Amino acid sequence: MRKKSTDNSERQALQTEIQEIIAALLVEGPQPAFLAQFIEPVETFVLARGSPESPRDLVHAAAPQRLSGELGIEPDRPGPERRKAFADWLVSPDNPLTARVMANRIWHHLFGSGIVATPSDFGRAGATPTHPQLLDWLTGQFIESGWSTKSMIRMIVLSKAFRQSSAPNDEGLAKDAGAQLLWRFPPRRVEAEVIRDSVLQASGRLDRTIGGPSYRIHNVKKRYAQWEVVNNYGDQTWRRMLYQERMRRVDDRIFTAFDFPDCGQIRAKRPVSTTPLQALNLMNSDFVVRQSELLAERARSERGRSLEDQVTRCFELLLCRQPTTDELDASMAVATTQSLELLCRTLINTNEFAFLP
Repeated sequence: MRKKSTDNSERQALQTEIQEIIAALLVEGPQPAFLAQFIEPVETFVLARGSPESPRDLVHAAAPQRLSGELGIEPDRPGPERRKAFADWLVSPDNPLTARVMANRIWHHLFGSGIVATPSDFGRAGATPTHPQLLDWLTGQFIESGWSTKSMIRMIVLSKAFRQSSAPNDEGLAKDAGAQLLWRFPPRRVEAEVIRDSVLQASGRLDRTIGGPSYRIHNVKKRYAQWEVVNNYGDQTWRRMLYQERMRRVDDRIFTAFDFPDCGQIRAKRPVSTTPLQALNLMNSDFVVRQSELLAERARSERGRSLEDQVTRCFELLLCRQPTTDELDASMAVATTQSLELLCRTLINTNEFAFLP
C-alpha cells in the first residue's frame, strides 16, 4: 500500500509539472490566429451607383490601370495564383513605385520627414519631393540591395547628411527654416516610446526581455467605455513600451500627450505637438517621480558620497555627456537646496533629453 501511495504522489507531481508547462506554452508559445477563410474567387462587377443590385462590367484580377497593372493572368485562376501575380507585379523592377515609397518611408523615419512629405500619397494631392534625384537614386540602391531595409538604414545613417550638426545659422534659417534642403540635420522630438524607454534605461530598470506576453496598464472590463488605467508605473510595467497592451480611445495619462497614436486610427505619420501637459507629465507623473528616485539611487551607488560626482553621473545617464561648468554649478545648487531626485526630473524635462540634436 505504501508503494502504491508513493507511485500516486509521483504521478500527481508529474501531471502537475506537465500542466504548468502546457500553461506556459499557451501564454509564451505561438498563438493561433484566424486570418482568413479561403473560398473560390467569385465574379466581381462594377456596381452602378454603388448598388449591388445593378452589376455592370465584369472586373478581372489586376492592379490599378493607371500604374500599368496588367497581371497577365487568366480571370478564372485560383486565389493563390492571383496573389502571387500581384506580389510579383508589386516588386517588379518595371514598377518602381513600391521601392520609391519604401525608400521614402525609411528616410522619413530617420529624418522625421520624408523626401516626399506625404509618405502615403505620391499623387497629385500629395507633396512634391524636395530632392527628386536623390529619391530616384535611393530607390535604385534599395532594389540593388535586394530590398534590404537594414542596408538602406546603414547607408543613410553613415551619410554626411545624417551625421551633420543640427546647429542653426542666420543664413540657413533665412532661406530654409524647416531644413528641408538638408543644410543641417532637422532637430526633432523622439517618439513617446523612446522617451519612456530612455527613462527606464537611465534608471537601470528597463526589462530587456524579448518575446512573451504583453503587459497591461488597464483594468479588465468587457466594454471599451469601462477601460481605466490602474497601473502605469509599477515594476511589472517596466518592459519596453513595444510590449504594452493598448486599448483604443484610452489615454494612458502620461505618454499619450506625446502624440502616441490611437490604436483605432491609421496614420501615415505621427503629428508632433508641443503642449504644457507634456512638461507636467514628465515632471509630476507617478512614473517619472518613481524613476527619478531610482535614478538618484543609481547615481549614489555608482559614485559614492560626492554630490558633485552624483550630479555628473545623472548627466551621463540621461544626456550621455558630462555637464559644463555653468550647468554643474546650477545643478549643484538644485541638488543641495532641493534634492538629487528633483534634479533628475528637471533633466528629463530638458529639450536635450526629448529631442534628437
